[in-house]
Amino acid sequence: MTKSQSDVSPTKLPDTGARAPLVKKLRLLFFASLGLLVALNVFIRPHHPHFGLETIPGFWALFGVAGAILLARGAKGLAHTVLGKDEDYYDKNN
Repeated sequence: MTKSQSDVSPTKLPDTGARAPLVKKLRLLFFASLGLLVALNVFIRPHHPHFGLETIPGFWALFGVAGAILLARGAKGLAHTVLGKDEDYYDKNN
């Protein structure tokens, strides 16, 4: 028996237990392919690197991960700073 859309709470995700093994396999395949591409970068070098760091194997992979982490942390910090309200903000009687 399946749940209808009205039975699913908006704050609780539906059960994905049946797809969990597929998700794990896809995640493993994804990270294995990324690892293979970084490993191939050891043997396949750019012909004319534009700057010195570009000669390091996996530089662009590390640069991308570092950039993504910095953007996510920065966005989270900015959201807390700009959107954050005092604990009693909505209880104040103006």
